[in-house]
Amino acid sequence: MPSFLPNGGATRRPIQGQAVPVTGPGISNATNEAIGRMGQVIEGNALDAIQTERIRLDQQQRERQQLYEAAEKQRELIAIDKNTDALRDAHDEIGNKLRAGQIKPAEAEKAFTERANAVLGEAVPTFRPQSQELARAHIERVGMTLGNSVRKLADDQTRHDITAGMQTQLETLQREYRTDPQGATALAMQLIDTQGPQSSLLPEQRAKLAQTWKEQTQFTAAFDAISAGRDDRKALGEAEKFITTLPDLDPQKRAQLMDRAGAMRLRLDQQDELRAQRAQREAERRLKLAEAEFTTFQTLADKGGVLDPAYVDRVTRATAGTPYQAGVLTLARQAVETGGFAAQPLNVQRATLQALDSKIATEGRNPALDKHREKLDRVLKASEADIAKDPLNAALERGVVTQLTPLNMAGGIAGLAQQLQSRSQQASTVETWTGGAVSPFTKAEADGVAGLLKSMPPDQKATALGVLAGTMTPRQAQALAGQLDPQDKALGLALAAGAAQTSFDRPVSELILRGAEAIKSKAVKLEDAAETGLTASFDKELGGAISNPEQADRVRQAAKFIWAGKAAEGQRIDPANAVRLALGGRVVEHNGGKVVVPAGMDAGDLTQRLAKYPADVLASQLTDGKVYVRGQPVDAAEFLAALPGVQLRTLARGKFAVVSGGAVATNAKLQPIVLEVGNAR
Repeated sequence: MPSFLPNGGATRRPIQGQAVPVTGPGISNATNEAIGRMGQVIEGNALDAIQTERIRLDQQQRERQQLYEAAEKQRELIAIDKNTDALRDAHDEIGNKLRAGQIKPAEAEKAFTERANAVLGEAVPTFRPQSQELARAHIERVGMTLGNSVRKLADDQTRHDITAGMQTQLETLQREYRTDPQGATALAMQLIDTQGPQSSLLPEQRAKLAQTWKEQTQFTAAFDAISAGRDDRKALGEAEKFITTLPDLDPQKRAQLMDRAGAMRLRLDQQDELRAQRAQREAERRLKLAEAEFTTFQTLADKGGVLDPAYVDRVTRATAGTPYQAGVLTLARQAVETGGFAAQPLNVQRATLQALDSKIATEGRNPALDKHREKLDRVLKASEADIAKDPLNAALERGVVTQLTPLNMAGGIAGLAQQLQSRSQQASTVETWTGGAVSPFTKAEADGVAGLLKSMPPDQKATALGVLAGTMTPRQAQALAGQLDPQDKALGLALAAGAAQTSFDRPVSELILRGAEAIKSKAVKLEDAAETGLTASFDKELGGAISNPEQADRVRQAAKFIWAGKAAEGQRIDPANAVRLALGGRVVEHNGGKVVVPAGMDAGDLTQRLAKYPADVLASQLTDGKVYVRGQPVDAAEFLAALPGVQLRTLARGKFAVVSGGAVATNAKLQPIVLEVGNAR
């Protein structure tokens, strides 16, 4: 190893704390001394550094020990706080149980002591030996403080329980006061005196409790007494007397109670008045009900139909005790007498009434005959009125027919036509009762038919009307036309036109419907002057041939529609021809007057048919073989012989009444003699 010292001299390591002289060639003593002094200095510095490090390490050890001591003290302080918190939790838990009644006051302190000892026993061993006594003392001190608080809570709860018990007993005594005022009051005051000092109430509170109990008890007793008399005047009076006997009742509350009693009495007065008013209203209501029942019953009885016994019983009960009761019984007896009369044909009813009039005229009036005539007259008038509204239902109500075959309109006109055979037969039965044409439809059903036809175009309407007319007799078709007329004038007129054809072999009904549609849609405009001119032309053509104003107006309406129908097709028709199509015939002169004859006939044809009029057809209308002219009888043969030269009045197409001396010829029952000629409907 190379040497960095002079002369290759070697060195030796100095011993720590010792200066080692360096020797070698060329080294002087002075140098050695200097080196020696330097060694001493270095050695002194090293010793100082070591001592300083030792001091620093000792200081660190002391600081670390202080830190550990502080941490341990902090842990013990936290442990103390934790255990004191456990004691407080036990205190609060026991207090809550006391208030909730889950623990008895006498057991509260023992329960807390056990919990405190358990906390202390578990806590002390967790502390360092040098800290255990201090920790024990601190925890015991907190436990004693909280234990005293538990004892106070237990005492307070005991007083509270005593107070609650007193309140319960006082409430019981308050209920007993109504039956034993003196005994209940004495027991209540004794209870407050004996139990009060041990309760939670202060002396002034106990005094107030005693007074309040008396006042409230007496007020409650008085209030209950008044309430008990709310619906009893006698009990209410006794309650008012009772109020005056209550010495401790507050004057203001006494006045309130007396006012309440007065209000109760007023309410009773009002209730009496209301009951009287209700009774009066009930009587009025029952009287109105009885009146309504009687009116309906009278209407049915006047119709002469057979009344349902159950219905009679119901009306009898409804009118019992009212002025209408006797009337119902009388009407019920009359219904028995007239029950069969309403089902008789109208001409029989009229004849019966006329016979009764003759009897009265012959024998003189008496109450029995007048009363009987009045009953029959009511039956007849009711029948006539109901027939005018709805013949089928009128007949059904009177037992002329027992049922009406139901009609289903869901299948339209075609489906309806298939159902009408039975109805047509029933309508024929009803015709024998009414003596006139009867439609196979009720009024409501006819309205339904009008609804089915309403949306159809004219040609389809005409076809549908033809289908319907083919299912019934001509008389029934005319009656149906009368039902449709109020709903749809053109529809009624079209059906009345029947199977009449125009010169182009199409139904007149189609032309009527087309004209009505054209006027409605204003495809054909009729100014007032033009319409007035048409009406004048129609009247000129009719020339008074139809005496019935309503029938004449129907002809004019039909003629106007026919004229408009032609105009809508770009054609013209003479007003006279429009009237002839509307009539289904023509107007001719006959014995100084104008009449309507069926299509294809003239005045000569009419005279010939009158000359050959069948005697048996005339005889079917005569009840005694005589014709009556202005009340004078004429033999049938004489009447027949005179027919070609008599005046006629048009009743319908092909039907005439005979006019002589300005009067219509009749039979003995004053029914007009009707002549039918031709094949007209």
